[in-house]
Amino acid sequence: MADHQESLQGSKPAGKSRYSFFLGCVMPIKMPWAESAIMQTLPKLGVDLEYLKKATCCPRAGVWISVDERVWLTLASYNLLQAEGDGRDVMASCNGCYVTLYEANKLLKENPEKLKETNEYLAKTNNHYNASIRVRHLLEVLYEEVGVDRISRETKKVPIRVALHPGCHMRIFEDGRLVRYFTELTTSLVSEVVSYQEEQMCCGLQANLADRKFATYERAKRKFDAIKALNVDALVIVCSGCYDQFERAVQILKKEIGYDFDLPIIHLAELLALSMGIGPDEFGMKYLRTAPVDSIIAKWESDRR
Repeated sequence: MADHQESLQGSKPAGKSRYSFFLGCVMPIKMPWAESAIMQTLPKLGVDLEYLKKATCCPRAGVWISVDERVWLTLASYNLLQAEGDGRDVMASCNGCYVTLYEANKLLKENPEKLKETNEYLAKTNNHYNASIRVRHLLEVLYEEVGVDRISRETKKVPIRVALHPGCHMRIFEDGRLVRYFTELTTSLVSEVVSYQEEQMCCGLQANLADRKFATYERAKRKFDAIKALNVDALVIVCSGCYDQFERAVQILKKEIGYDFDLPIIHLAELLALSMGIGPDEFGMKYLRTAPVDSIIAKWESDRR
């Protein structure tokens, strides 16, 4: 699996994995607990991780490719060249950010004319991109470079039952490996992962741009209804875009029809942090939530006594 990725994006540097972490727009504002959990756990698992400095919006491929591909490639490559200058690959957690940066990088690697044109725009800001680095998803780093076996050895499962929301962009590869990585990693961190028919359904984020009612009621609420019926402790995500849509939908549904979705929506990295013995207060788990996480913390604390 890793060979396929490397054939598209260049050879992996020898030695310790070194990444620039691309936060994206949503995570530092609405998901600080996920950001903190990632920054605390990956270094403990042998990943040399730093923030990607001077980053802009990714920008979202689903919007900008259709508006102006040149803008998309120029902004995406501006983010990538920051990491390239530091001698690092790029890691993203948000599925949307990953798809944007991965696809832009792939296109620039495979199309010299596109790379030349993009660098003509970048030159106006005294920048240049050589397209010499890789773009990796958090799931790829955890699964392919750290490994489920090591994670299982160095963690203790959080005693909760969860449902998953992979998100559409996680299915970027035909073999579906990112969804498999997500499922296997989560399974290694909790007591049980419960599947459901609507698991692969979109969160509604893209549809929200065209029809808010459809995105809220026919996508987010349909998923919420299905998940509530599972009697699980949490919904697990990795994509910041999906979280943004779900948070918005929770607020709209509460205001418009009095609908409550009081199940915690948590990031995979939070489970990783808890399973490694990192306390909730250490990564700010309680704050800025769509639903309280007290029940999860109580079960974790009880299991640690």
